[in-house]
Amino acid sequence: MASTKPDTELVYGQNDVPPAGHLILLSLQQGMLLMLGTMLPVLLVKEIGGSTEMAIRMVSLTMIISGAGTILQAMRLRWIGSGYLCPNIGGPSYLALSITAVIQGGLPLMQGMLVFAGIVEMFFSRVVSRLRSLFPPLVVGMTVMMVGVSIIPMAFANFCGSPVAGDEVIWQDIVVGCVTLMAIMGSNLWGKGQVKLYCLLIGIFVGWGVALCISPFDPVQYQMIGEVPVFAIPFKGLSQFRLAFDWSLALPFLVISICGSLKSFGNLLAAQKITCQDLEKPDMKPVAGGLMADGLSTAIAGLIGAVAVDTSSSNVGLAAATRAVSRWIGVCMGVMYILAGCFPVVATVIALVPSPVMGAAVIFAICFMILTGIKEMLSEPMDQRNIAVAGMSIIFGLSTGFVPELFAQLPSFLQPLFSNPLAATTILGIIFYQIFHIDVNLAAWLEKNR
Repeated sequence: MASTKPDTELVYGQNDVPPAGHLILLSLQQGMLLMLGTMLPVLLVKEIGGSTEMAIRMVSLTMIISGAGTILQAMRLRWIGSGYLCPNIGGPSYLALSITAVIQGGLPLMQGMLVFAGIVEMFFSRVVSRLRSLFPPLVVGMTVMMVGVSIIPMAFANFCGSPVAGDEVIWQDIVVGCVTLMAIMGSNLWGKGQVKLYCLLIGIFVGWGVALCISPFDPVQYQMIGEVPVFAIPFKGLSQFRLAFDWSLALPFLVISICGSLKSFGNLLAAQKITCQDLEKPDMKPVAGGLMADGLSTAIAGLIGAVAVDTSSSNVGLAAATRAVSRWIGVCMGVMYILAGCFPVVATVIALVPSPVMGAAVIFAICFMILTGIKEMLSEPMDQRNIAVAGMSIIFGLSTGFVPELFAQLPSFLQPLFSNPLAATTILGIIFYQIFHIDVNLAAWLEKNR
């Protein structure tokens, strides 16, 4: 007899504490997706011509602050934390500006500007609860959907073996990516019990095994394991906490911080929708606490010399796919990352997971982010006004990814707002919704104040 258990029922709810074994494996599964963010410090160090030791230290620091930020996010204190499973990851949005800051004034300037960006987001968190009227279900749904859409390029590039313009895509990478994706999807759709719960881990190990069988073996990569120290404390004394500030970078970092806040806003709304499925409208208090935690994490990242951190869209999607949204998974995963930051050899082993495997894992998670957003959009009647709002916002938002060269002609202070589909769609959605509903809102205001 077929089970009558609803497919949307959570396996582990927000405050559930999974058994120890499940807790560790679910935390490890979430942690695997965050490894993509640990590559950002390596890219930054390469760009500025830094040493291997510097790269290892920045990776370790980024892992530690990602873990601490995830724990902070999972807690629900009075002013900080959302209480949701919404892990932190190295934030790619800040990478280009961080490199510019390092080139212009060294690491102290990058650190000081990241502290500034974190403070901006913390301030934004205090006013976002007063902006509830700007985020009806239609706009919330579009934001959540575009969170998934905006990471498609990164996911698909990894799925194809992380090619850049002009690189050759080899058939082995495509096979590994496809096998991994099919293993994850098969385990999630047709698996029962623990197979369904750990679909991502199963897919990653299957894909990694296939990669070792059909891809050329590179002993140099695995030789790195023996060259990396097993244990190392990445803090180097008070000299690590030097900060600098440059007013010429204040506006770019301000805009990037606002864009990052919008991304985290979308992730937190998605986490809330997945975790609290009976909510009829967004509860801004935990979202504000989550933004405060995210801003504080970014500020601390700058203070200690790590790259900026941000909430992870793919991890929220994974929680939706496995229906394990317990915030204690975030706490356990955060502890794992803090410990791994002091054991560089652990991070090195995990970093050897082939790019197509990681790309397939992220694509799987994106599916649930996009469809969660669409479902939220359709919870509001799609009359002519809402069709116009959604259609125009999505079309103009997606155009930033399809024809970026057109938006590159905007004034420099506006370009970050139209540098990716997420920020553009969210901003335009808010504006168009208010414009196209101005007569309705005015009539409601007059009725209320009659």
